[in-house]
Amino acid sequence: MNFVQSLANESSGPISKQDFLDKLFPNPWDALAVFLAFIILLLVVFFVAYKPVKNLLKKRGDYVEEKIKSAERKELEATKLLSDANDQIKEKKIEAMGIVEKAKEDANKERQAILEKAKQEKEAEVKKAKEEIAQEIEASKDEIHREIVSVAIDASSKVLEREVTKKDNEKLIDSFIDDLKEDK
Repeated sequence: MNFVQSLANESSGPISKQDFLDKLFPNPWDALAVFLAFIILLLVVFFVAYKPVKNLLKKRGDYVEEKIKSAERKELEATKLLSDANDQIKEKKIEAMGIVEKAKEDANKERQAILEKAKQEKEAEVKKAKEEIAQEIEASKDEIHREIVSVAIDASSKVLEREVTKKDNEKLIDSFIDDLKEDK
């Protein structure tokens, strides 16, 4: 319902201009009282609600601004720490690569030492085997010489038909050995 219809409902008859104006523009004292009450209400709201809310909003704004600045500082610190960590990671990778290279060099040196030792042992074994073979050859030669001498003595005793004495035997052996040595 609008204002005009509400005025028409209150009175049973037609609305006069004066009634309409009285309802539209109230008494100046009433208007002044309402205006003063409105001013007092504004002052109360201003001091009781507006200033504390404004102070609260200002504190909240300062808090948020401080948090933003703190976050920016922490972000800068985190960026710096990340950069430092990345630098340390690079250094550690380089150090690890150096350790791996050194380990490879040490392994190669150890391998060379083991191969050299094995080669020396092989050469020693070969030398020892050659010496044993030479000793066996000499022992075989001596055995063959003895047998040849024995056969020669037997043959010479048959040829001479007498028994060869020990002294004769030694002479024959010595001369035979000397002949063999000269033939070599």
